[in-house]
Amino acid sequence: MKQSHLPALGKVAALVNEHADDLAGFLTADPKGRRLPSYLNQLSEQLVREQQNGLMELDLLCQNIEHIKDIVAMQQNYGKISGVTETVQIADLVEDALRIHAGTLARHGIELARDYAELPPIEVEKHKALQILVNLIANGWHACDEAGRNDKRLKITISRAAHGIQISVSDNGIGIPQDNLKRIFNFGFTTRKEGHGFALHSGAIAATEMGGLLTALSEGPGQGATFTLTLPLQPPNIGL
Repeated sequence: MKQSHLPALGKVAALVNEHADDLAGFLTADPKGRRLPSYLNQLSEQLVREQQNGLMELDLLCQNIEHIKDIVAMQQNYGKISGVTETVQIADLVEDALRIHAGTLARHGIELARDYAELPPIEVEKHKALQILVNLIANGWHACDEAGRNDKRLKITISRAAHGIQISVSDNGIGIPQDNLKRIFNFGFTTRKEGHGFALHSGAIAATEMGGLLTALSEGPGQGATFTLTLPLQPPNIGL
């Protein structure tokens, strides 16, 4: 909104008012006047694009707020709704998580790559899985940002596992020392100043509750990292 071209419309109106007594002459004889129709066309196109982008951002904001509401409701009623599953296309779930971070990834100049295998739908606790993916993507862009490199890259891979599917989030960020890999999912463990050490811990627990697994791999500092969420095609005890 701060970058909007809307104020230019006020300048056009002021220019028209300034030559209101001889508007026809201004539009035909004055160099500024002759350029005015073309300028108005360009300004109109720009304002339409701004409106479309604004509506898209508002729609995304609404989706994110709905996601927040669902997560809060899930946490508040955990004992009641735990185990409720939905059938989802995993690629759609990953794209939902990426949309939540779309603005952040763009602002931080992070190159995004996708490698999605064609897989059948799975039954999963949708918002629990989505929250894990949101946190993994956040970890990825934070790692890229902290590395201070120009070629920041994040790759999302969806592949088949032995008894289900895998979603991997790989970054070329600061990497993880081998000693930290053993503690990365411990409650309260974090290497970031503003971190709280809760997201990965809760993600690992949630993955286990869904019959899956959350793992981390890194070749060491400066070598990036890969976090992988493995999920079964069907949650445990389904149908009982």
